[in-house]
Amino acid sequence: MKLTPGLASATVAVTLTATLTATLVNAAPATAAAGQSAGERAVSAGATWLQDQLTGGVLHNEEYDFDDLGLSADIAFALDVVGGHEAAVTQVVDAIEPDVEKWVAGFPSSRVYAGSVAKMVAVVQAADRNPESYNGTDQVDRLEGLVSSEAPVTGRLQDAGVDPADPFDADFVNVISQSFAVRALTHAGSPRAGDATAFLLEQQCNAGFFRAALTVDKTATDQGCDPQTDTGEVDTTALAVINILGTPEASTTARGAAHLAASWLRSQQAADGSFSAGALGINSNTTGLAGWALAVAGHDGAATKAAAWLRGVQVADLAPCASVLSADNGAVAYKPADLTTARTAGSFSVPLRELARRATAQALPALAHVPAGSEVSLSAPATAVEKSTVTVSVAGLGAGEPACVSLGGRATPVTGTGSVVPVTFTLPAGALAHTFRVTTLTGSATATTATTAATATPVAPVAPSPVVGDLAVAKVEKVGRNDRFKVAVACDGVVACAGKLKVRTAGKVERADGTLARLVVAKSAYSVEPGRTARVTLRLTKPARAVLGKKRMRVVATQTVRGAEPVTTKFWLRRK
Repeated sequence: MKLTPGLASATVAVTLTATLTATLVNAAPATAAAGQSAGERAVSAGATWLQDQLTGGVLHNEEYDFDDLGLSADIAFALDVVGGHEAAVTQVVDAIEPDVEKWVAGFPSSRVYAGSVAKMVAVVQAADRNPESYNGTDQVDRLEGLVSSEAPVTGRLQDAGVDPADPFDADFVNVISQSFAVRALTHAGSPRAGDATAFLLEQQCNAGFFRAALTVDKTATDQGCDPQTDTGEVDTTALAVINILGTPEASTTARGAAHLAASWLRSQQAADGSFSAGALGINSNTTGLAGWALAVAGHDGAATKAAAWLRGVQVADLAPCASVLSADNGAVAYKPADLTTARTAGSFSVPLRELARRATAQALPALAHVPAGSEVSLSAPATAVEKSTVTVSVAGLGAGEPACVSLGGRATPVTGTGSVVPVTFTLPAGALAHTFRVTTLTGSATATTATTAATATPVAPVAPSPVVGDLAVAKVEKVGRNDRFKVAVACDGVVACAGKLKVRTAGKVERADGTLARLVVAKSAYSVEPGRTARVTLRLTKPARAVLGKKRMRVVATQTVRGAEPVTTKFWLRRK
């Protein structure tokens, strides 16, 4: 399943203010990372960092000096989910193939770790490779052979080669392993998928969570959740949700169980959006998995809160504001204290880097849901007087998103608010052209101001430029039975905000006569007094009413007013 960044509300209008002794003219904004949202910027940086950790498609554990094929698979899963990294996913699966027995086999050689086999089949499927001929073996058939057909553990995944007479020779399969087996077998259309799924669902407790460990005694009549001893475990529950809902072929019963589990996960979220792993405390592994699970289950608000917390532990040392950890930009630290420690030391230690590798792989899909932001742009005055104070405006940053605004050797770190962020600079002496730059995790944009020499001749003030206001919409706006929906326009400037608002379909849609076209969905004029917010009511056009059914429709709203740059905002429409 591919994730797309969630949107809550987007404020994308660009404003410009200046305290000058000369005439100022609005300059067209320059943009960075064209077309990217705040979530896409966070994901892109994290994905780039993860791929840099691979050597020939495999992650080598520097702390214990071995090729970590399991974590390599985790990276492939994450890159597959966020999309756009098919070559890297294939590279990982290809690199694992000749060494796959090192991953799944134990000691003695007759030992086979069933959980590793299940995860291996699932990642091969994610790369659109055939697991039935992977490394010269039918790995699906092999996995089926590791699923018990004997009561009372029918459907249970179990290691091969375990000596039941040896108390120290344990079966290491747990509920996470079982969920990977269900995912792999279901996707393969295996006849053992039903039994494996039924056994997995037995591990779900009445409260909704999945317990972590399976019953040790395989002869016990009851192999399911024990409400007296089993407690909720966020990581296991999250992975069960991800593996079930990430499998399109999953049964209705399994999907219902996953949604119940997601509701339990939501009840475990802290006010700041984070999740705790019991004695391990709050960390980005657990928060990443939970946020990912909540996103695929449709809990967008909770997923956004988790993503916002994760971005707080994502490295974003943006030069020239900060450069200590810039080589690791995009990495997600395991805990906030780890990020502080690394900055103090000047780099990640080997143990902290290993933790960050795993954390980033598990947090990457969740980062797609960071608070809304749009394409980042920078606006600056076209002209100004030397040594005057000017204000440049950064638009498009999501709430909490880091950026750096600089002019020459002067730099100011800024944090997005979901609206335009103003940054003030005092220009140096001299009639020169000065270039401002805003830097984000994935790129930069510039804007230039030409300065003129100071003059004693008074200059008459010019009227403020017209503005269109800030449009705030939800990710999905609902259309009522009267074919109307409402959006908010905020006017934060010193003059009234006015303009025309036209909503079109984002792409071509099929009309009633079968032809494809971009449709005008709704349009209206508006005027908002300074410092106020107004609700604008829009009514669907007749063609839009005909095509807007029960499914969502992607639309783009364009605000225009004579003398100002058009402003666009994308969102979804659906009927209540």
